[in-house]
Formats: sequence, structure tokens, C-alpha cells
Amino acid sequence: MSEVLHNPAADASAPIVPPACETCTLDCVRKGERCEIISVNDSNARVQALRFGVVEGANVECVTKIPAGPLVIKSGRQEIAVGRSLAKRISVRRLSS
Repeated sequence: MSEVLHNPAADASAPIVPPACETCTLDCVRKGERCEIISVNDSNARVQALRFGVVEGANVECVTKIPAGPLVIKSGRQEIAVGRSLAKRISVRRLSS
């Protein structure tokens, strides 16, 4: 934001996107990003994630994010819609593209 304020040539209407962290929760992953599942933070969420094949060590890719709704991830050849409440309980590490 400060770059936009100090640079008159910068487009002030451009959306402000926070820098990507290396580790975060699944709901913070952007469309097209790949990540590794680090942990699922509670036992009920772990059971839900296990049903979908989302386990610690799995590499997944965010296919799409539906505004105010689920995000769709790809694990292997399978695409899975994950609700935001579950995604907030899954810790991931972003992988370089």
C-alpha cells in the first residue's frame, strides 16, 4: 500500500494482495498454488480430511476458490470441494511452482 501511495504512476485501483506466507492454513492458498498438507489441527477435522484422502504429507493444488464458499483442491486425479471451516483447520506449506 505504501508503494502505491508514494508512486503516483502506480495504479491505485489495483487490488492490494498481502504477501504469501510459506506456511498457513488451506483457506489462505490462492488459485493455482500447490501446497503440502502439514497437519490437521483437530481430531474431527482430521477424520473429515482423511475421508477425502487429505492427509499429512499429501501435495494438493488449489483449483478454484468460490467467494464466501468452499475451495476446490486437486489431490492426485481427484478434485475435492473443501468447506472454509475445514480448510481453516488444515495447516499447509506452500510449494514453489
